[in-house]
Formats: sequence, structure tokens, C-alpha cells
Amino acid sequence: MRFLIGALLGATFMTAPACAEPGALPADSAWQMVQRGDIVVLDVRTPTEWAMTGLPRDSHGINVKDRDFIAQARGAVLGDLEQPIAVICRSGKRSKEAASVLEKAGFTHVFDIREGMVGNDDSGDGWLKRGLPTDPFIPPYK
Repeated sequence: MRFLIGALLGATFMTAPACAEPGALPADSAWQMVQRGDIVVLDVRTPTEWAMTGLPRDSHGINVKDRDFIAQARGAVLGDLEQPIAVICRSGKRSKEAASVLEKAGFTHVFDIREGMVGNDDSGDGWLKRGLPTDPFIPPYK
């Protein structure tokens, strides 16, 4: 598993400068990595958006605008900032922002699922159009 992650990370960052943007990761590749337990996916959209489409299967819904976004992200990886992590939003803008925030907070292997849940012209079809699995959003009981 470490070899696979190392190979993927090396291919993603080999030619990038030290402060480069987080690496792009296609939605289907992210799902394959989730299934193997090689990556943690954070859906950084809002609860309203999660309710409309569901969340990527086995992902963590953590709104990038939450004050404790970094603390929640740390919790999702059980404090292991070297755990590969990927972020996804609706179409790629907030995930780019979230990935940058995570890298500045010390996460070392951050990926951006730039096509998002619904896709965009520049990056691909998106999680939903690719037919990748989702989990329903169940709001916390208050």
C-alpha cells in the first residue's frame, strides 16, 4: 500500500515545485483509492448540497466555511497529517481552496478532485455523472 501511495504521490508531485497547487485526482481514481483504504475524502460543500445529492461513499462531510474546518479534517484522518486526503465540492472551486488551506495547516498529501460532484468543462464529468456511489446525508439529531 505504501508503495502504491508513494508511486501515485511521486507521479503527481515529481515535477511540481515545493509550494505547488495540490495534485489533481480524477473522481474514479479517488473512489478506487477509497475502496482500498488508501485515501480519505472530504466533501467540503454545505449540508444543503449534501442533502440534494448525497456525499461520495465513505467520505466525510466537512464544510470548508466552518470555523473548525481544520480540526474536523484532523479528526477525519485521526490526527495523521501524512494520511493522503482528497477534497471534493460541487464543481472544483471550493475544493481548490480547501486543499490549499489543508496544505498550509500541515497536511502533506492533499489531492483535489477538481471535477467535483457535478463536473466542469475543464476537469471532467464529476462524481455523479460517472455513476460513482454516494451515501445519503442524514442531518444530526438536535
